[in-house]
Amino acid sequence: MFKKREKRTDGIREAGRKRRVGRIWLIGATALLLCVAGVYYRFGAQSGEQIPKVAAALVTRGDIQTTVSVSGVVESEISQVYYAPMAAKVSQVNVALGDAVSKGETMVSYDTEDLEYRQKTEALDAQASESSYQSSIAESDKNAALYQQSAEELVNIEQMIDAQEAFIKQLQYYVEDETSRRKLKLYDERYRLNKRVNNLSVQAYIEDTEGVHVSQAQAMNELEEVERKLQELETNEELTNIERQIVLEQEKLADLEIRRDELKADKNSSENGILDSHKKKELEVVAQKGRIAEQQAQAHLEEALAGVKAGFNGIVTELEINEGFVTEAGSKLLKLESSDDVRVDISLSKYDLSKVKLGQKAEVEISGQQYEGTVSKIERMAKQNDAGTRLVTAQVHIEDPDDQIYLGIEGKVTILAQSSEDTLLVPVMAVNTDMSGDFCYVIADGIVERRSVTTGLSTQESIEIKEGLKEGDIVLTDTSRELTDGMQAEPLL
Repeated sequence: MFKKREKRTDGIREAGRKRRVGRIWLIGATALLLCVAGVYYRFGAQSGEQIPKVAAALVTRGDIQTTVSVSGVVESEISQVYYAPMAAKVSQVNVALGDAVSKGETMVSYDTEDLEYRQKTEALDAQASESSYQSSIAESDKNAALYQQSAEELVNIEQMIDAQEAFIKQLQYYVEDETSRRKLKLYDERYRLNKRVNNLSVQAYIEDTEGVHVSQAQAMNELEEVERKLQELETNEELTNIERQIVLEQEKLADLEIRRDELKADKNSSENGILDSHKKKELEVVAQKGRIAEQQAQAHLEEALAGVKAGFNGIVTELEINEGFVTEAGSKLLKLESSDDVRVDISLSKYDLSKVKLGQKAEVEISGQQYEGTVSKIERMAKQNDAGTRLVTAQVHIEDPDDQIYLGIEGKVTILAQSSEDTLLVPVMAVNTDMSGDFCYVIADGIVERRSVTTGLSTQESIEIKEGLKEGDIVLTDTSRELTDGMQAEPLL
């Protein structure tokens, strides 16, 4: 049973194989006929014509770098104009126009004789101003202390005088009889005269005039007369004691009044000797001006002794003085431009401007020497040149300058602008342009096909293809031959 089924299965398999072979043969024959028919249809009209050979290139992958080549002038990035800090005579000029100098090198020397004299004079004036200021302040402080002391003591004396006068009045009221009243009248007169004599003594101390002395003598005579009258009066023991006490108290009162007058005089005189804040400030300003003048004279002398030194390595591009020249303060001496920090000033057209950015690297050629550079500045305003073209000035900093670089000389700059790595590239001649945009002629299986492309960076040799082609495609580069989409051609790689 199983053997019969196996034989049947083998028969079925054999029949299926024969059917498949027949089907494949039929398909192949049909395809061949179609190809022949297609070739006849496509090229029947060209029978007997030779297929054109056209220059072509492969679409490759690689890196592309665009550059901008311009020329410019070598300039210094750092310059300094040296001015005379003071009026002085130039004793020696150690440089000439165009000389290269090193940092710290003395370029100009001064004659310091007049400056030394000026410095000593200003120092003495400053010392005198300072001494006068300190003396005035000390005297003012002394008067202020005396004024304060006199004012405080005067208050106490006034209180003591008021108390003494009240006490004397109490004693005087005690004496009631006529004799005592007469004596008290004489005492009052004597007190008045004593007071007048004391006042005249104070006045004579202050004024010391003949009229004061005459009045003082008259008062003394009157006082002697009062003393004589008092001696004639009869007295009793009790009244005599009271009268004696009154006399003593009146003498104390007179002493207090003299002290009060002295304190008033001290207070007034000391008050006049106290400097107010404005006067102190004025004296301080005078002293400060003296100190500043001395410091300035000293600084000028030190600067003159040191001479004018180069602040950096550079080239003398301007020189306004010679030996024996007397400078004025602020007058121009010379100009020094750095030879270590240099650049090339270039001009960019609107076409180059779109490619150049700050920080881009550059190659600089100066007098046959090669240097590395960097785009350091791009101005934001265009200027019109003599030909009427508007250009934008840019600066390329030279990274590694040496002593072979001369300021003002021409330099050739190649800016390494935009770049793209591992991108599709075709020869420049492979890209065509019309109203519809950029396109390339691609050939495959001998047939030409027009294909639109999107381009990127370009150099004189190659163009970047961003869209439209793939690596390995064959593009035609012979633009002298008329090419049409669908024509037959043979690529010459």
